[in-house]
Amino acid sequence: MDARDQDEQLVAAELARYDRELRRYRRLRSRIEADFARRLEGAGFRYFQVTARVKSRESFERKVRRAPDREVSDILGVRVIAHFEGDLPAMEQVVREALIVDDDSWVDKSELLPIDAFGYRSVQFVGHIPEATDPAGGAADPTGGAAETSDAPQVEVQLRTALSDTWSELEHDFRYKSARQLPREVDRLFALSAALLEQADENLDRIRRQVDDARTAGPATRGDGGGERGYIGRFIQYDGDSRTLDQIVTAALDVPFGVVTGSGRELRSVVRAAGWHRYEALVDGFAEYSELGRRLAIACARTTNDLLLSDAEPLRPARSFRGIGTYWTALAAALVGGEPIRESRVPDGRLAEFRVVATYLYENPDVSALGVRRRYGAVAAPVGTLDDAAFAPIALD
Repeated sequence: MDARDQDEQLVAAELARYDRELRRYRRLRSRIEADFARRLEGAGFRYFQVTARVKSRESFERKVRRAPDREVSDILGVRVIAHFEGDLPAMEQVVREALIVDDDSWVDKSELLPIDAFGYRSVQFVGHIPEATDPAGGAADPTGGAAETSDAPQVEVQLRTALSDTWSELEHDFRYKSARQLPREVDRLFALSAALLEQADENLDRIRRQVDDARTAGPATRGDGGGERGYIGRFIQYDGDSRTLDQIVTAALDVPFGVVTGSGRELRSVVRAAGWHRYEALVDGFAEYSELGRRLAIACARTTNDLLLSDAEPLRPARSFRGIGTYWTALAAALVGGEPIRESRVPDGRLAEFRVVATYLYENPDVSALGVRRRYGAVAAPVGTLDDAAFAPIALD
């Protein structure tokens, strides 16, 4: 059998797979689209669009014929479109929670461009839909663990801004569906348009920040967009250092990212305790204490129970959230400053333990936070302790 016959057999096998799974993917399309939208809305995002599609048989066959020995992984594709480029990293974290992601498939198309070039900008990756949460109604894994990915349906996820999406759709239609080679002038115009759109995305982020600044400049009672909630929410959503610390803490604790009920209230309680009552104070305080906050999270955060309320809600699983880095940073600042934290649901006895750890880390900046974690774990009160009398003074020296 020659290579051409082998390719035709591979194409025929893939087309048979497409025909066999088409109904399943059509059922999944609207359900996973709704699931992604629900997760993003639950995480507090307002400006986005989620669209899912099932690749047509003709398009599938063309892709298979280009590389017959490579499995096509985007029969089902979901596109998450953000109005603001600054939202994309956190939106990606939320979407990833719905899937078992193949991290080897992750690619940022903008990183493939030369440093002096402009063009297609999108983050994309492939994931499997766990059977335990299969939106198509698949059977749950009886063990309660993650489902095997061999039979789980695949989905290719793309995240991009609305402006990038418009540019890529038009470029694809004009360039790849044209019967002839396009003139060089058209290539130059595409590159120029991409550069202008990239700048426009940056401008939109700046516009939103300045609009929020104007909203928070007035009285604190001006609704959700202004006042205290406004500046804290704006900081954890748009500040690059805050988002980076969220990712670092999440990776260090090795817990999933998602929506955590009560995180907003707890975050506000420690930010107030730290004395950061305005946006500028939060920015300055975060810059000064973020390293201590990172080390305190590593030393004290539970990874088998709720990260925030392991005593009040000990059965809730550990989960990271947007603003976790800011939470531990503000907590660290309040603790080493000797400030009382009056509005938190964390028991005073646990806060007293955290204060000992924070002070020790502050006074010993070169000590390993992991080593402190082991020592703290050996003397900490058991998870679920609510009675302050059950906490005993601890020492790490």
